[in-house]
Order: sequence, then structure tokens, then C-alpha cells
Amino acid sequence: MPNQLQLVTPIDPACRLRTARIASCVAASLLLVVSSSSFAWGPDGHRITGEIAWRSLSPKTKAAVGELLPKGRYDTLAEAAAWADTYARNHPREYRWLEPFHYVDADPHADHVIAGPRCECVLAAIEIQTDRLRNPNSPQEAKIDALRLLAHFVGDVHQPLHVSHPDMRGGTTIDLHFDGEAMTLHRLWDSELLDRKLRERNRGRSPRWRGVAQSFVDTQDTAESARWTASLDPHVWADESLALSKQPLFAVQRDESLGDAYYEKALPVVLQRLEQSGIRLAALLNSIFDPDRPVQ
Repeated sequence: MPNQLQLVTPIDPACRLRTARIASCVAASLLLVVSSSSFAWGPDGHRITGEIAWRSLSPKTKAAVGELLPKGRYDTLAEAAAWADTYARNHPREYRWLEPFHYVDADPHADHVIAGPRCECVLAAIEIQTDRLRNPNSPQEAKIDALRLLAHFVGDVHQPLHVSHPDMRGGTTIDLHFDGEAMTLHRLWDSELLDRKLRERNRGRSPRWRGVAQSFVDTQDTAESARWTASLDPHVWADESLALSKQPLFAVQRDESLGDAYYEKALPVVLQRLEQSGIRLAALLNSIFDPDRPVQ
């Protein structure tokens, strides 16, 4: 079983919140406050990311990734992407140390997210797992875990509240009501908006999340995908989330009641971020396992 030292590097003492229009990592203690109660996109959201990515891989990459999907519950990229929620979170004694790596908490007044190379945050986690997959000397078991974590963390960094919010806690201090149910703003964006979308779909023979992923693939705009994958730098993706977190959608007041009008405005953002995360995960994996293939 991999341990903390195998998968992550120590926190940089200089990795702390800064002002003056530059964002950096918040101390691990603050990250834990957010991450201990939050699941970016929920398991189904991560499955959508993994499924979109799988359907967008080159044949060479798909073969290489398939070798890192051992038989069992996590033998698809969709389930591998959800592993950090469905398995690791249910085994806290072994994997609690992963919690800070789902986030990078940034100054909400900043223009860019800047995380030190050893920051205990999602940006460093993406880079570390990418390097592990690129390294031909990495053990097979380490690569299996690296794939699961990379697929998950790429999804996490696309959730705006896993990067910033004016409350400095990813919206976890903003209590509200959505469709009559009490929850936090963070929970609303983590899972409830997508869950409502999934409930509205006909069940059919396949899971609802797979139908959403398929609809993305069926309507994929090649030119738009090319724009999304012009940069595979996770800092760019985090900057997008930071910019989104400043939008009026996230300026929700405590105890506010939200319903259909909010849902109709917020859902397109959720769906686009999920689609972007899947397309970018595929491009990142293609760059690792099929580097001679042009980025599309």
C-alpha cells in the first residue's frame, strides 16, 4: 500500500496565504477545515470526468491506461476517478493525509493562483502524480494509485470552490436552502446541482452519469476542445476556477433560499467544468502515454 511519502512531498513552509493581488496556498490546517467535509463534484461527477476522458484517449494511451486498471470495482477510468471518494474517504485511517490535496485555497482578491512547488495542495498533487506516471521506473502499484489520484485531482481543480471563495473556507460557512433543503454553498456546488440534473434524466439501462458523459462526447466541439487543451498547466485551470468563484453566482448570502432560477444559471457552469476536466484529463494522459500524438 502506498504511503504519504510515496505520493506527496512535504509542505513548503512558505506556502501560505499572501495578499497584494497574488494568491498562494493556505496553511494545511485551513485546507483540512474545508476538505474534511467536502467532496468535489461527488462520485458521479468524477465518474463523468473519467468517462469523458476514456472516450477521448488515443488507442495507444487507452491501452496503457487499461494496464493500470486492475480487475475489480475500479477497472474503468470512471470508477478510478471516483476512487478517492468511494474508497480512500471510507478508509480514513489509511488515507486521511490525502485530504489537503483536494484543494488549493487562494486569496479571493487575487488575479492568479500561485502555489509553491512543495505546496500541500491539489496543484502539487497533480504535478506529482503526472511525474510518477511519466517515470518509467515507477512501480506498477505506484502508477495504479497515481492514475486514480490524477484522474480525481484534475476534476477537483475544476470545481471553483476547491480553489477560492470570499469566506476563505470554500463556501463551507455559507448556510443556505436549495429546493427547500438545508446545506452549505460548498455542498450545493460539490454535488447537489449535478444530482438534480441526474435525477431529471431518464434512468434507462445505464447509470445516469454515463448518459451525461455520453452527451458530452456526442456533442463535442473539436475547436473548443482544442482551446481547452491549449495549456495542460493545472495552474491555468485553477486560475479559471478562481475567476469563476468571483462571479455573482457565488455571492450567495447566508440563509438565502435558492431554487429553479439559481439552478438554471449554475448548471451550465457545472457541466462545462466537468466537460473541461474530462477533455483535459484525456489530453494530459495522452501527453504521458502517447507523447508523439498531436494535442487535439
